[in-house]
Amino acid sequence: MLAAASLASGLTACGEREKPVRLEGGVFTERKPADRARGEALAAEGMGLLQSADSLRIVVEMERGPAAGGTRRSQEVGLHLDRDGNCAGTFDAGNGQRGDLIMVAGGATYVRFTEDSLEAMRTMARARGPQALATVEERIALVRGKYMKLPAGAGGRGGRAVPGAQCDLDTMLRELDGGEDTFDGQVRAEAATYRYGKHVIPLVDPNPVGGEANAMYVAAEGKPYITALVMNEDGRRMTMHMSDYGKPVEAHAPPAAQTVDASELGGPAGADLFEV
Repeated sequence: MLAAASLASGLTACGEREKPVRLEGGVFTERKPADRARGEALAAEGMGLLQSADSLRIVVEMERGPAAGGTRRSQEVGLHLDRDGNCAGTFDAGNGQRGDLIMVAGGATYVRFTEDSLEAMRTMARARGPQALATVEERIALVRGKYMKLPAGAGGRGGRAVPGAQCDLDTMLRELDGGEDTFDGQVRAEAATYRYGKHVIPLVDPNPVGGEANAMYVAAEGKPYITALVMNEDGRRMTMHMSDYGKPVEAHAPPAAQTVDASELGGPAGADLFEV
């Protein structure tokens, strides 16, 4: 999901806690610091719990650019998804790209834009001239307050029906597992604290290179389920919040009276979904 492929794969291959070191006259065991050994064990267990989850609620927040001058851009997607391709949630990718999303396993995808998104589309179309405005006004009249129905395959199982939305848990976890080594298999456990309203143990990069350290947060009580991942790289910050491990996904097709087929918008189904 989003740039999730670069987040935590290094944590699934944490190194050994002890490493034999040979010196002249014998061998002794070099032990890792206790906080490193504990951090890597918790990280490995947390990633194991994540990879074995049948369903998951995930909220991804992306921020890019400098905060000064109001030029920082943000994006957020919140989804409850499972391994069967069921998915439900919300997305916010900026002007004209905010709304609700439902994907039903083996069926269609449904997208409903917020009122402010429709107004943003109208504003952009107005800047392009009367013809563009007339076209967009027709679309707005069709979709206001309704879900647009994309046929099965338009978004595709594992595909992105909206900007940044990965609606298949299998695919998302494969991407997580196949990314770059964010922590190089090394993390350090800090004292339990509260982050994002939860009691957690922070697991941080022991050797950060400039800026704020990347971090994983695992539950401080019970099993160490991952509750959040934080990544900082090249002026971009991404935070993934995880919850509702194993909770069934409620993804049902809206009533026909509340849907409009995407083909009625003109062009290939869904092709003009986010275009003005």
